[in-house]
Amino acid sequence: MCPEVKFKSRTFRTLLVPWLILGCLGGMLTPDAGADQAAEVVDRIVAIVNDDIIVLSEVNEKLKPYTDRIAKMGYPSEKEKKMMYKVRDDIINTMVNQKLTDQEVRKFGIIIDDEEVLNAIEQVKQRNSLTEEQMLADLARQGMTLDILKKNIREQMLRARLLNVAVRSKIVITREDARSYFDSHPEEFRGEKKIHLWHIMTTTPKFAFESEIKAGRDQMEKVQARLAAGEAFNDIAREIAAAKGPLVANDIGMFRFGVLSPELQTAVGELKEGEYTELLATDSGFQIFYVHKIEAGAGKQFDEVLADIQQKLFNELVDKRFEEWLDDLRENSHIQIIR
Repeated sequence: MCPEVKFKSRTFRTLLVPWLILGCLGGMLTPDAGADQAAEVVDRIVAIVNDDIIVLSEVNEKLKPYTDRIAKMGYPSEKEKKMMYKVRDDIINTMVNQKLTDQEVRKFGIIIDDEEVLNAIEQVKQRNSLTEEQMLADLARQGMTLDILKKNIREQMLRARLLNVAVRSKIVITREDARSYFDSHPEEFRGEKKIHLWHIMTTTPKFAFESEIKAGRDQMEKVQARLAAGEAFNDIAREIAAAKGPLVANDIGMFRFGVLSPELQTAVGELKEGEYTELLATDSGFQIFYVHKIEAGAGKQFDEVLADIQQKLFNELVDKRFEEWLDDLRENSHIQIIR
């Protein structure tokens, strides 16, 4: 029995009737319906998008590269089936979105002429340093032709121009918007600080006995106690350096903060000049680090980064507004997915 389908427009009825006639006549054209249980469906409608349709053969064409790849992964049949269904669902939804945007392209009267397409192809060749022959050979390896490439590029350009008309043209990022972002993200613009470190540490052997490790910790805890009592780090360091005993003290130099290990960044990150860390157990032994000097990074001025901030905010807003625009388009369209 042929299903009843109601249509919103005469144009759509005219477009769809041949497909329904073929589907309804399928049984009548078969000499022996009982013997033809294995008859293969050549094509059928899988989605209705306003006055357009998506047919099974179009879905299968886009689905094939994914099904081939999934089939080679060796998953259990149930998992493979679920993955196939998910990919098929995603592809149909993408095709629905493409139909909707194509309809909007027609509504706005957007046109891309042949010269624009050819110029875009020339840019592709230049970016990839390809001759015409190399490009054609590359297309052939992917199972494509020049005509298919032209069609794909035209569709991409039409949708990009639609994005400009429907979304981009309505977005304005003001100087105040950029200033607000600049003020609320100081870490992005202040530059990387440099930090001048000294340290006092044990010289515990790599494969030390427990007694040696304990002796080293005891010596460093005495240094820690002297610092807590108010002795200057510099004075203790000079004394240790002159004694040439089991402890060592060094000026280890100026470092960009970003090159320090994550552990050391955590230990010294909040310290001011003249402050020192807790006793740290490291691969090299027990250590105390002292911040001798901090140099602030050369931060950027607002006007230097104004254009970059505006572009960043614009791109983020375009993505958000496009999703909202597409959701609204779907909400106000007649879409039916036929499982």
